[in-house]
Amino acid sequence: MLAAMKRAVVLGLLAVLAAGSAVTAFAATRTVETSVTIEVELWVDTSTSSAYVSTRHEGEEWTTHDFRIPLRPAPAPSRLLVGGPVSLTLPVTVEVEGAAPEEIPFTPLDPAVPHLAPGEAPSGRATCCTVRGMSDQRAKQRAVAAEMRRVIAYAETNLGLTHEGPITINISHTPRGLLVRYEDAFGVELEELPSECSFQRGTHMFFGPSCRTDSDAIAREWIRRAVDAPYIGARWVGVATFEYHWALYQRGEPPTVRDDRYRSAVFHQPATSFRQGRAHEDLMAAAALYAIESYGSFEDWLAFYEDVREGAEVHAAFEATFGVSLLRFYGEFEAWAAREQANMRVLAYGSCREAARYIVPRSFADGGGFPDFRVPLEYDDDGDGYVCEAYAGFPEDDLICVVADVGASGN
Repeated sequence: MLAAMKRAVVLGLLAVLAAGSAVTAFAATRTVETSVTIEVELWVDTSTSSAYVSTRHEGEEWTTHDFRIPLRPAPAPSRLLVGGPVSLTLPVTVEVEGAAPEEIPFTPLDPAVPHLAPGEAPSGRATCCTVRGMSDQRAKQRAVAAEMRRVIAYAETNLGLTHEGPITINISHTPRGLLVRYEDAFGVELEELPSECSFQRGTHMFFGPSCRTDSDAIAREWIRRAVDAPYIGARWVGVATFEYHWALYQRGEPPTVRDDRYRSAVFHQPATSFRQGRAHEDLMAAAALYAIESYGSFEDWLAFYEDVREGAEVHAAFEATFGVSLLRFYGEFEAWAAREQANMRVLAYGSCREAARYIVPRSFADGGGFPDFRVPLEYDDDGDGYVCEAYAGFPEDDLICVVADVGASGN
């Protein structure tokens, strides 16, 4: 790689010297030996196993060249990385015309492409994304890219997450079209999609027809990438970190272990399944929220998470951050979850009608119904954690209007 880069730089220097040097025309020739210091930055894109090159003469402006250098795939998770400047001192020998030795002033060409600003890709665009697929509908390509940029801007301002890119968004007219996009990206044919809504691998995100305009689906995939959830060795740590940020994005306020979603997970699963590594993602998040609320703060959790992401052993990192051993945490969480399960069983109702007599359902705007752990004998047909969705709450003003309308029609 370095040899190829040297050859490219030397050829460029020779062209510059030939075109920009002040030389008096004489019949004789002479040889000038000198050296030039070049600074080099490599922008490594492991998804394509290649690198962009930025160079500059010492003290001059940076130029990002319009070619790539092939590389072997890196073992780390896919990212576009930029290395620190590397100085190369290259010997240059040039045959020039002239009878007497003289100083040859070097006049560098203006850079064709400026050095990249932080947060930009070699294309010169913000590192948000390239959109592939549906090239016959540019407006839809622009719309999904604009939504991704909106998510990134919001998350950087409100969630403290930063974007690393660029990424490629793959969309299609049909779900099967994503199979084509995947094969184009990775050279491997999938037998079936991981999800017809959305999924990601490396620097590529895939959105099916049902989700390419879904703001939540786009935000969910970006947040999952931003927290590196797929690459955390202790899966529950990555899942819980993602779930916290995802809930904060959706609601604008932090989640708590008392939220319906996590209480449902505690109700339906043995708490010991968390220790055993068989827990549903909601129970993983519930356990993490219990730790945050019992032993520290979310800032503490982030410190623990960063240690684990950088390779620290989970047991040691947890105890160093929260002052409690992981074994003690398992035991206390399981005891708490057992008490919660017992309380929820005592307070459960046998039917939708019975529940409606004593507790207020969700609002009509939110979809109505009761949390599934409040009426556990009812079937959750859409899997959203709520049952009896024919029952819904309405604002008092709306109910007054309904009664008034009924009375008016009776007259």
